[in-house]
Amino acid sequence: MTADVRKKLIFFVFLVFLFMGLLTYQSIKGEGRFIDFPLYPLRLLEQGTSFVVKGVKDAVSSYVLIVGKEEENRRLLEKISGFEQEKNRYTETFQENERLRKILQLKSERPDYIASAEVFAREPTNWFQMVGINKGAKDGIVRDMVAVTPVGPVGRIHRVFDREANVILITDVNSSVAVRLQSSRVEGMLEGRGDNRCYLKYIPREIKIQIGEKLITSGLDGIFPAGLLIGSVSDIEYSGEDIFQQIEVIPAQDIHTLEEVAILQK
Repeated sequence: MTADVRKKLIFFVFLVFLFMGLLTYQSIKGEGRFIDFPLYPLRLLEQGTSFVVKGVKDAVSSYVLIVGKEEENRRLLEKISGFEQEKNRYTETFQENERLRKILQLKSERPDYIASAEVFAREPTNWFQMVGINKGAKDGIVRDMVAVTPVGPVGRIHRVFDREANVILITDVNSSVAVRLQSSRVEGMLEGRGDNRCYLKYIPREIKIQIGEKLITSGLDGIFPAGLLIGSVSDIEYSGEDIFQQIEVIPAQDIHTLEEVAILQK
C-alpha cells in the first residue's frame, strides 16, 4: 500500500469517527445549529421519501375511493333501470287491461258481438289501409263483419283464414260506409282518402254543414250497424261547378293507434 493511499484511508476513517462522535454528541446535548449542516442532506432525503410515500398512499386511497364510488353508482343505475322497466311493464299492463275492459264491455252491450281480437299486423305500404287480427274462421269470423272499438267503427272483415283475418279500414280508398249527419240527418257516403282521413260525399251544396258536426252510421249499406259514431267534419270546400260539397272527416277512432278490436255481426 502506497503512502498516498494510506493517507486517504486514514482520513476516511477519521471522518467516520468524526460523524459518529457528532451523532453521539447530538443525542446527549440535543440538536444544535452546528449539527444541522452536516445532517441537512439526510433530512432532505428523509423528507423527500416521506413526501413520496404520502403521495403514493393518497393516490392509492383516492383510487380505491373512486373505484368504490363507481361501483356504487353502477349498482344504483342498475336499480334505477330495473325500476323504470318495472314501471313501464306496469303502465303497459294497466293500459292493456283498460282497453280490454272497454272492448269486453261491448259484449254485454251489443247482441251482435262475436269476438274480440288483437291487431298483430299492419299493411306496410301506403297503397292499402289494412290490418291483420288474430281471429279467423274457427272463431266464427266471416267476410264483411264489422270491426269496432269502444270509440267507433274502424273497418270490415275483408279476407278470412283459419286463425286470422284482414280488416280493410274505413280510411282505405276502397272503403265506403253509409252515414248521416247527426244534427241535420242528411245522408251521404263516407269514403276513405288513403291516409288517416275520409271524405263525406254526395252532400248538396245548399246543405249547411258545420265544422265539428258528428257523423253516425245509417245502416243503409247493409254492413255497418246503424247509430255508431264514426267521425266528425274537419274541413269543407266548395268547387265552382260541383253540385256537391267536398267534406273532410276525421274518424272517431284514431286508425294509427289500433291494438284491439271487437267484431260485430253484420
